[in-house]
Amino acid sequence: MDTITHPYFGLLSTSKLQDTDVIWEVPQDLNGKAVETWLWADPATSLDAVLLDEFASTLNLLPQLDQKAREALTQHLQAEGDFIDALTEAASEEGAQGLPAMQTLLGQARAAGQEQIKAADFVAALQLENISLWCSHDDAPVVLDYRLDPEGNDQILAVKCDAQGNITEIAWES
Repeated sequence: MDTITHPYFGLLSTSKLQDTDVIWEVPQDLNGKAVETWLWADPATSLDAVLLDEFASTLNLLPQLDQKAREALTQHLQAEGDFIDALTEAASEEGAQGLPAMQTLLGQARAAGQEQIKAADFVAALQLENISLWCSHDDAPVVLDYRLDPEGNDQILAVKCDAQGNITEIAWES
């Protein structure tokens, strides 16, 4: 089906798509901050009412999903600190600009006598920048992109979930 009217998303259509593109875009409120949210499809995508219902349910539980994602990010960064290390290195370079949150975290860690930023402190400072809902990705159709200092760097921690919001993977992207 290339056109569908959904109670949450409204009228959706893939009939004019020539490539993968956004067919719905509405910011979601998370703790008073607008989070860009996009529904992606491609011309071959059959719009599935059940999948759209699952997406709507997941978006309605965004605060809980964000909390689960942050817990998973903390565990991930405790086990693999390369992401924090890379941003620490970038923020520590002479003349580094555009990384004020990272520099603040570094200052707080040093003031507390820590050699490194704790994963929990780092995750608390991350911002959920956008949410992508993919009609054509069966394994991880929901992707939450977390960033720190988005003005100064393009590094992303992408929390990938199934349509019900169960976390399947965390990936470092840029």
